[in-house]
Amino acid sequence: MANSKLVDLLWGSDHRGLELKEYLSEYVCPTKIDKDGKFNIATMYDVGTYTNKKCNYPDIVKKFHNHFDIYTHGILICGSGFGVCMAANRFKHIRAATCRTVKEVEIARKHNNINVLCLGANFTSKSRAKGLVKTFFQTDFENGRHKKRINILKTINK
Repeated sequence: MANSKLVDLLWGSDHRGLELKEYLSEYVCPTKIDKDGKFNIATMYDVGTYTNKKCNYPDIVKKFHNHFDIYTHGILICGSGFGVCMAANRFKHIRAATCRTVKEVEIARKHNNINVLCLGANFTSKSRAKGLVKTFFQTDFENGRHKKRINILKTINK
């Protein structure tokens, strides 16, 4: 299913994910005038990091969360993808998954309505990352029996 809704995208990475984040940023929302964006990105904001200087992924995710309430989608990148995912899922309204295959992204969107895609720069090639991001933006939540489960998740730890 191709999603035609406008997307507000929030980015974040630690130092290990910086290169992949910069590469994907240009793919998602090209800066060259003669290139059209592949997705319906309304707004895009990068919470950092912006240098190769070592930083802690929990600090980036906390900053990410502080901005996430006005965004529909997010992408977090660290070395494995696991650290940013664990940190992100601690926050209300974030449903994050670390995905390595297009099929995993598809199922995570259709069944779990993830709104944050987590990637591991050490395990994800640039070409594969493009496919994962494309699937993240173009796959819709199926609702139905899955909506009930998402609603149950909202009641945990209240």
